[in-house]
Amino acid sequence: MLTPSATQDLIMVGGGHSHALALRMLAMKPVPGLRLTLVSPDSLSAYSGMLPGLVAGHYRLEETHIDLQRLCQATGTRFIRARAVRLKPEQRRLYLDDGTHLEYDLVSLDVGATPNLTAVPGAEQHAVAVKPVADFHRRWRALRDELAERDRPAAITVVGGGAGGTEMALAVAHALGDRAGVSLVTAGALLPGFPAGVRRRMTRRLAARGVTLHSHTPVRQVQAQRLLSDDRELPHDFLLWCTGVRAASWLSDSGLPCDDQGFVRVNDTLQSPADARVFAAGDCAAFPGDLPKAGVYAVRQAKILARNLAAAAQGQPLEPYRPQRRFLSLLSAGGRDAVGSRGGGPALAGGWVWRWKDRLDRDFMDKFDRRLPRMDAAARAGAPDDTLHCAGCGAKVGAQSLSEALAALDPVIREDIEAGVDHADDAAVIRWPADQRLVQSLDYFPAFVDEPYLFGRIAALHSLSDLFAMNAAPHSALATVCMPRHHPRLQSRDLHRLMAGALKELNAARCTLVGGHTIEGPQMAAGFTVNGAAPPADLWHKSGARPGDVLILTKSLGTGIQLAGLMHDLSRGPWLDATLDSMLRSNGLARDAMAPLAPNACTDITGFGLLGHLLELCEQSNLDARLDLDGLSLLPGTEELVARGVVSTLKPANDQVLTRCEHRDIADDDPRLAAATDPQTSGGLLFSVDPGLRDAALAALTQAGVKAAVIGDMSVKDHKALTCIILNRNAPC
Repeated sequence: MLTPSATQDLIMVGGGHSHALALRMLAMKPVPGLRLTLVSPDSLSAYSGMLPGLVAGHYRLEETHIDLQRLCQATGTRFIRARAVRLKPEQRRLYLDDGTHLEYDLVSLDVGATPNLTAVPGAEQHAVAVKPVADFHRRWRALRDELAERDRPAAITVVGGGAGGTEMALAVAHALGDRAGVSLVTAGALLPGFPAGVRRRMTRRLAARGVTLHSHTPVRQVQAQRLLSDDRELPHDFLLWCTGVRAASWLSDSGLPCDDQGFVRVNDTLQSPADARVFAAGDCAAFPGDLPKAGVYAVRQAKILARNLAAAAQGQPLEPYRPQRRFLSLLSAGGRDAVGSRGGGPALAGGWVWRWKDRLDRDFMDKFDRRLPRMDAAARAGAPDDTLHCAGCGAKVGAQSLSEALAALDPVIREDIEAGVDHADDAAVIRWPADQRLVQSLDYFPAFVDEPYLFGRIAALHSLSDLFAMNAAPHSALATVCMPRHHPRLQSRDLHRLMAGALKELNAARCTLVGGHTIEGPQMAAGFTVNGAAPPADLWHKSGARPGDVLILTKSLGTGIQLAGLMHDLSRGPWLDATLDSMLRSNGLARDAMAPLAPNACTDITGFGLLGHLLELCEQSNLDARLDLDGLSLLPGTEELVARGVVSTLKPANDQVLTRCEHRDIADDDPRLAAATDPQTSGGLLFSVDPGLRDAALAALTQAGVKAAVIGDMSVKDHKALTCIILNRNAPC
């Protein structure tokens, strides 16, 4: 039993069924002072019960996946899109694949299991595992596209005669029809552990679908296009592996007691017998009595897991989990047909059973869509009470929290910095070369995500973008950070993660953090004063554009709309993933690619939107511009959000630029027009380039991994500040 503390961090690792349901339950009855964080490598978590239906074509991808981003927002949970790679229980630390770590007071594991491709020689090289589902679904779609071009049927082999393999073989056969010959290979009998009636009916359905069943055929070796068994060779063009499971290696490496397959042993309260602060559920947990890896157990465990996590945080007694002895088992049979039984009873089969299964599956998924609970994130995080807080210097983050947060940070070292964060001086001391210009900029804004590391990276990149837009080499930076009022332990953890994220990008840009200032406030915010250096002749300005120049834009538009959609709970995980990935791409890549070509002018697209910053370029260069809306790239989901009326709060102010534009043939509700005035966070660069360098510029940007497009051109002024916005750039203004 744990002793309750003022504020605690509960880290939930993995977005499996147990964790998804437990988050809903914890949201309905929040634990004061308990902050939740969910860590998952993907923002979508597959519901295994609907995977065969997805393959068969009965469901869309979004219908079969839990949107973890939405779930976390609804439940006030911090979401970190990363993969766990190491756990150190003795230090209470979880290490992530981005090189950072999280400190916890409680940790819960629900990271599932994956098919074991290492048990059979060659399987790892030639077979496709059905998990992780994101990888499998990508390969499955590629296979379907490939088969559409083939002039002969493909040989598709599924290995594994359990429920997953049998359902998968029937789903593949249904989806591909006569474009493939499907085989199902199993080391023993079909569907071991299922009632005889279920086995008979599924066997008949395999035969009816043309699936060749090879029972009692253990696979000894996998080669490029064939399986080797004891007495036969089976050819294949595409091999799916649905048998045997293994645990993530970092579980056993943690030192926690694990079973022979590496799954974490738990007692009847779902805790590790070696560490009461570690919980596990779902497939990654080894429950006493060798409980089968089945989703029905994971779902039932969720209620006990939620109760016990809350009880552990409050120092209360925990409840035992009792696995159900009888449960309903429904197997999909390819088409809208299913076979099932309850607790070993008589088999049920037919279309009505599929409709029953479909209704149950959709009802489960609806818990994470229309029936999501709503709660305030501040309540979940154990936000501060109504105690009055000092202003002025009394609002600074405490010295101990600050010291702990900064102790492990390692800023890049420059020889021309005489005093920085490693000194106790009151200000930074920098030697500046006489032949260089000091280029300085400041950005600061409140956080739009509650993950400090992610926000720190974006805040640093956004600030550095002003230097890149002027072709200045980043040199040094001062941080300005506002941290939410929390228990000092949590505050120190968050500040460390924020600065670790910022340093990742500052160090990559060879920009030394030389100091900064921190205060407490109602919400997290951060910004950086950045210093850059450049010879005067190398600087890019907004005033250098020339008539005939082509306009090249890097990055897609729509970050403001996407973040507004997030606030209104209308965003989707994949949309937010694409938005964050765009903001995390440094404009330093584009600057480096374009520097040898010496563009005539450049600006970065940030708060005033594309049109606002283009207007600045026009005014400074005394030119007009023509913009091709067809050339604009929008972030995924942006058009849908605009259609639903989602806009940034800054849009009305930014729309004033439209009075300086001619757009008579553009509908007022055109989503591209909305995106053109949308404020961008860590947006792209806009270059004005000599038309003769257009192809070279696009090639250089592509080679640097920068997605760019020509979106318009510059023209001689005809007594207007900005001429017109037209769909066809060659049309007369």
